[in-house]
Amino acid sequence: MDLFGNSDSEAEPFSDLVAPAPIMKAHTTQTTFGLLDKPILLHEDLSKGCGGMIWPAGELLTKYCLKKYMGGDKLKGKRIVELGAGGGMTSLAIAAGCNLEDSELFVTDMDAMIDLLHRNVDLNGLQGCINVQLLDWKDPIPEVISEKPVDIVLAADCVYYEPAFPLLKKTLINLVGDNTVVYFCFKRRRRADMHFVKSIRKRFNMVEVNIKEDPDYADFTRENLSLYIMTKKV
Repeated sequence: MDLFGNSDSEAEPFSDLVAPAPIMKAHTTQTTFGLLDKPILLHEDLSKGCGGMIWPAGELLTKYCLKKYMGGDKLKGKRIVELGAGGGMTSLAIAAGCNLEDSELFVTDMDAMIDLLHRNVDLNGLQGCINVQLLDWKDPIPEVISEKPVDIVLAADCVYYEPAFPLLKKTLINLVGDNTVVYFCFKRRRRADMHFVKSIRKRFNMVEVNIKEDPDYADFTRENLSLYIMTKKV
């Protein structure tokens, strides 16, 4: 029996006693992360893939970025790219809460997530702040992104599907320049995840953020999350 209660067997023991796993219905939620003056709206929809819902790694990355960049001009004039954005939560929060004057913020994912990204950008009235772009890791970086150096890369829970690891690594190598900073957050689910981290350490400097030392991240300490700050090795 799979997660949705389906079975290839006609006589699976106890199958009639096990309730199917619930499937989240599409809905719109809102949150301030305890930091924003006004909540962002986020439509969640799993019909096109698991990226269509909120995951703890995305929440942690969003809260970290808001704490770091709200209330100042550190993002002014910066070029920012979010990889594998799903519903775009991190970019939405940054656009809503940070000074993006003269900045470019690109929110990217595979084709299946593009409609959801547009919907969430529209829900929050952020069409003038966020540029939705199709970026499949097997393909070249879109020219509108690659034509100039990228200052900041955001990636939350991009490490979950092992066959895509080489494509993610290639995308990071192609996207990250000498002065790019990457905020890379993921949930440690299996050994292969850390093998991936080991492989990209050959190309990037990686410093892990100690979230256990900050009470603001107490809710995340049991989620087995890692948050790294990465820069290109030169």
